[in-house]
Amino acid sequence: MPHLDRQALLWSLEHITAHGDTDIFPYPFEFEFLRERKEEIVNALAAENTVTFRPLSSLDSLVPKSRHGFRVAHQLYPTDAIFLLAATASIGAQIETARGPADARPGFSYRYQPGDNFKMFADDCRYSNWLWTQFGQVQFAEEGDFTCVIEADISDFYQRIYHHRLENNLREAAGETTETRMIMAFLRDIRARQSFGIPVGGNASRLLAELALVDIDRALVGEGYLVSRYVDDFRIFIRTGQDPYDALAFLADSLWAGEGLSLATSKTRVIAFQTYREDLQLLSGEDADQAEASAVEHLLYTIYESEDSTEPLAQLANIDLVATISEEIEKEFWDLGMIRVLLRAMKLTRDPASVQFIRDNYDRLIPFAKELILLMEELKVDGQISFQDMETSIVDLILSPAIRHLHVTRAWLLEVFVRGVIDIGAVQARRLEVLNHTLDQRALFRIRARLGEIHYFRQRKARIHELTPWLQPAFLYSAACLPAEEYRTWLGNIRLNLNFPLSSLFVDWARARR
Repeated sequence: MPHLDRQALLWSLEHITAHGDTDIFPYPFEFEFLRERKEEIVNALAAENTVTFRPLSSLDSLVPKSRHGFRVAHQLYPTDAIFLLAATASIGAQIETARGPADARPGFSYRYQPGDNFKMFADDCRYSNWLWTQFGQVQFAEEGDFTCVIEADISDFYQRIYHHRLENNLREAAGETTETRMIMAFLRDIRARQSFGIPVGGNASRLLAELALVDIDRALVGEGYLVSRYVDDFRIFIRTGQDPYDALAFLADSLWAGEGLSLATSKTRVIAFQTYREDLQLLSGEDADQAEASAVEHLLYTIYESEDSTEPLAQLANIDLVATISEEIEKEFWDLGMIRVLLRAMKLTRDPASVQFIRDNYDRLIPFAKELILLMEELKVDGQISFQDMETSIVDLILSPAIRHLHVTRAWLLEVFVRGVIDIGAVQARRLEVLNHTLDQRALFRIRARLGEIHYFRQRKARIHELTPWLQPAFLYSAACLPAEEYRTWLGNIRLNLNFPLSSLFVDWARARR
C-alpha cells in the first residue's frame, strides 16, 4: 500500500504547530493534541493508505479582500492539513527546481527553502524584498532602457487554478509518484470533484500555486519581457521597442488559453517608467524631501505579511501609529496591507494610545478582526488594561448583519471570549446561541466551558454521535469542565460513537489531561 513518508509527516506536523495551518483562521485547539502526541499521531498517519485516504470537507468563509470586496478562504481539518503539506513538501525541492534558478525566474514569492524552526520558505522572498528588488532594477536602468511598466493581477487566482494543468506540472516536476497522486486526489475531494481551485490560506497551496504559473513565467520570458511576479501580481518592464498593449494582450491570452485564468481589470494599468521609478524611490527614501515619511513606510513594509517580526521596538516607538492608522481609515480607498501592518506594529509596541483607538473604531475594523483581537490580547497581557466594558458592544458586533456571512471574521471576534480577553457573562453568552456555523459552534463549546456550564455538556454528552466530525473533538475538549471521574468514564464509553480522524488517540489524550 502507498504511504507518505513518516519523516515528511513529522516535519509537516512540526511546521503547522510552529507556524500555523493558515494565516487567516484562528489556530485550532487541536494543535495542543498535535504537539503533545506527535509521535503517535505521525505513526497513525504514516499507516494511512494514500489511495483510500479522504479528507474531511474544509471550513469555508468569505474574507475581506478590500474595503468592499471579498475572497473565499479555507481551513482544512488539522490532520488533513498535515497530509497535504507533507505530500507537497516531500516534492518541494523538485518544484523549486522546476521553477528555475531563484535569481533568474519571474516568480519571486515563496521560494522553497526549509530552515530552522521548521520554516518552509526562504526569508528573503517576502513582499518587502520584492519591492526592494524592483527598486534595484529601476534604479540602475540606463536612460531609455524602459518606457513603461505593466501592473497586472490575476482575478480569483487560487479559486480558478485548473487541476489538469497543475497535475501536468506536478508530473513534469516530480514524476508520477505517491505524493503527486495523493495531492491531486486531495484537491478533487476538497473541491467536491470540481476541476479547478485549491484551498486558500496554507503553505502547501502557496507552493502549488507557484508551480501552477511556471508555464506563464516561461512564456513571458520567452517573449523577451523582463518580468517580476509576486504570487498573482505581475510587473512587466517594457523595453524601448516593445509595445505595452501587445505584452498585456500576450499575458491575458496566455492565462486564458493555457490556464483558464483572467486578469482583474480594476488592478491592471500601464505606468510610465519614470513615474514607476519615482514611486519606488519614494518608498525607499531616496527623495530627501520624503525621507522621513518613506522611512516610516519602509519600516512598516518590513513586517508586511510577517507574523513573527522582530523589528526593533525602538524604531517602531518613534512612529505615531495611531495618527498614521487614523489617517488611513479616513481615506475612501483603504490600503488593507498598510492598515494591517500598523495594527501589528501596535501589538509589537503595546502602544497605550491604541486602547482608545480600539474603543472608538472597533466596529470600523471588521476587515482586520484578527489583528484587532491579537492587539487587544497583547494589551491586556500585563493586567493593567481592561476591555471588559466592551463585552456587550462586541456581542452586538458579532450578531450584526454586517458580518452575517463573514464566518472567519466572527470566529476571530468570538476569540476575544474564548481567550478570556473579555470575560463573557451568561446573559451575553445566551445571545450567541443563535449562531450555527461550524466555526461558531466550536467557539461556543469553549465559551460554555469557560462559564462552567456543566449542565449543558451533561445533557448532550449522550448524543455526541449526532455531531459532525468537526464538532465532535470540540465538544470532547470543552466537556472537560465536567467532574473528572464523570468525564473519564464517559470518554471510556464513547469510542465507537466517534467518526473524526484519530478519534481513539484524541480520547486517550483527553482522558490523560484530566
